[in-house]
This record gives sequence, C-alpha cells and structure tokens, in this order.
Amino acid sequence: MTRRSALALVLLVSVSGAQEPPKVTPGSLTIEDVLSFVKAGLSDETIIIRVKRNARVFDLNADEVQALQKQGVSEAVIRYLFDPNLPYAPPAPPPPGSPPTPVLPRPKPPSDPLALKVPPEPGIYYLTVKQDFLALDLKPVVPSKQPGKPVLPILQGHIIGSVVGPAAKSRLSPGPATFYARLAEKAAVDDLALLILKRSHNRRDLDFGAKPGKPVFAVNALRQFESKEVSPGLFRIAVPLKQSGEYMFFILGSGDEKKGLLGRGYDFGVD
Repeated sequence: MTRRSALALVLLVSVSGAQEPPKVTPGSLTIEDVLSFVKAGLSDETIIIRVKRNARVFDLNADEVQALQKQGVSEAVIRYLFDPNLPYAPPAPPPPGSPPTPVLPRPKPPSDPLALKVPPEPGIYYLTVKQDFLALDLKPVVPSKQPGKPVLPILQGHIIGSVVGPAAKSRLSPGPATFYARLAEKAAVDDLALLILKRSHNRRDLDFGAKPGKPVFAVNALRQFESKEVSPGLFRIAVPLKQSGEYMFFILGSGDEKKGLLGRGYDFGVD
C-alpha cells in the first residue's frame, strides 16, 4: 500500500466515525454515548430505544441534569436515563398524503433540575438532605365527636375538626424545609394553607371558625411559606420550620358535607 493510499484510508475511517454514532452492547451505555447520539442528530425516539435496550439506571444529581440540558439532551431522554423501564410507545406514522408534521422547538427545560425527579403522582413531597422525595400522607379532617356533644361540636362558638392519630408518620427536623407540590388538575398553590395542629389525646385538632363550610383559621395557626412554579402544575415550597409540632398543608375547598368531611390535607411533624 502506498503512502497516499494509507492516508486516504485513514480519512475514510475518520469520516465514517463522525457520521455513525458509537454502537453499544447491553449494559454498557454511558452518558458520553448519549451526548454523542444527540450531537449526531439522532431523534429522541431513537435515543430512548437505545437507553431502554441498555436497561441501565443513571443516578444523576441536579448539576449533572443541568449539564445534560445545556448539551441539548431533552427532558424525555433524561426521564428514561432515570428509569429505562418506563413504558414507551413511538408516535404513529402519519397517514399517506398528509402534510409533514412541523418541527416544533424543544420545550424549555424546567427552572429547577430537581423537578424532573419529583414523582408524577399528585401530592406534596418533602426534599430530604439526600435529595430524595418523601411523600406526605393525605389525611381527612372530620368533625370532632365528643360524648354528649353534637356531630359538629361548638367550642366557644367554633367548629373543631380532627385528624386521626396523635402524630403524623412523616417526621422532619426544625429549620428551613423544601417541599414540592404536584397539584391535581384545576388546582392552584393558593388552595394550600399551612396550619399547625393542636394535639388532643389520640388526635390532632384544627379550629375552623364559627361558620360551617367557610373555614376561618386563627392567625396563630397559620404559617407562611414561599412558592414558585418550576414546571406546569409543580411548585417548589420553602418553609422556615422554627417551631416543633404537628403541621398540615390543608387543601381549601376540599370539604364534603355529604361524606362528613371538613376537608383534606397533607400532614407532617417537626421534632
């Protein structure tokens, strides 16, 4: 082989390598491989198929997720990096003769990279120090029942609701706390009120005020929090939990008189 022929062979191998993304065997896919797929212009569908075939879970932190987004990796691909076992159905091909589907711009990534790791089910989740998400329990608030008292007991002219159990299962430490609230359809963060409950034997009580169906909570029971929408329907909530006790994110308007409910809320305790 002449020197000119050898040089031509090297150039041919280089060009082929630039056009063809690396092939991977099951279980060997790396983040670098995913980035090379993106740079080679492969579609999300093709990349997701390779990620699912690889069947490897990537435990990415917030900085790594943000770096992938800056490199052009889509939110859909990142979801499958976290869990390649998620079901996936490729889009159906367009019927013959239909106009080509316009190419839409990629959706804007969420302002908070951790938003991609929040469970998809509606609920409120506490962000632990290990950046795990602890789901708070949804509890009903029912009218207190006391011997010799009516179903809606009046305490100094006020209606008292109760949560069963002396303490919440989810326990937090005092200090700044971060929650993520994934709200149900048509719900808003303004529908949440953070309240401190009063312990009473085997239950926790909440004063609803004097008018049935129109709760007016005492000022000393309300706790302030800051919220920011980090993706559609998902809010990050910051709370300075300085006082120990039993708390609840109460959902305003969640009462149901027919079922005997004053409302529902997500409870937690601070020790």
